[in-house]
Amino acid sequence: GPAVSSAPTVLIRRSLPELLKGDSSVLECAITQLSSSDLYVTFQANGVDFPEKQYVDLPASKDPHSITRHFSVPTSHWKKDNIFTCKVNQGFSNSWVSNSTGKLFGG
Repeated sequence: GPAVSSAPTVLIRRSLPELLKGDSSVLECAITQLSSSDLYVTFQANGVDFPEKQYVDLPASKDPHSITRHFSVPTSHWKKDNIFTCKVNQGFSNSWVSNSTGKLFGG
């Protein structure tokens, strides 16, 4: 039968190198245990997608992949109540959402 792909692990966090440079607005979406190549990554503020899609082109492999995608939060979203997530979208049917950042821009 068809191979059953397990769900990937999706984590969102601040990008540490950028944070050390004083830029706290760059988010990093770390995805592990990826088994499919047909996917793209989106970032959300309060559950609403930013329009930018980051397409992922993975080579065929029997081993799961790990990828990282970065996103700079637009200044218009530097609000203290905003929380951010990232999502892996596979084909038309599957998607996996990360944990939430919590409130990044606490006033």
